[in-house]
Amino acid sequence: MNYGISDSASLDDTELCDQCRALAYAITELRQPVTRDVLMWILVEKIEMLSLRFEDESSILPAIPALTAIH
Repeated sequence: MNYGISDSASLDDTELCDQCRALAYAITELRQPVTRDVLMWILVEKIEMLSLRFEDESSILPAIPALTAIH
């Protein structure tokens, strides 16, 4: 989700990975539960963005030969 705060689409893969690492580190160091929860949601969104960059269309819904043989 882009709420207009930053343009995540312009980040390259390395920058996005660095942001994920920084968020993960902050989550482990912070003691305020609300702040940790907010950062956790941001981290989940960034990991989702990163994973979508590495998936091609054939891997999103792969055919499973064992299941097609059963039907």
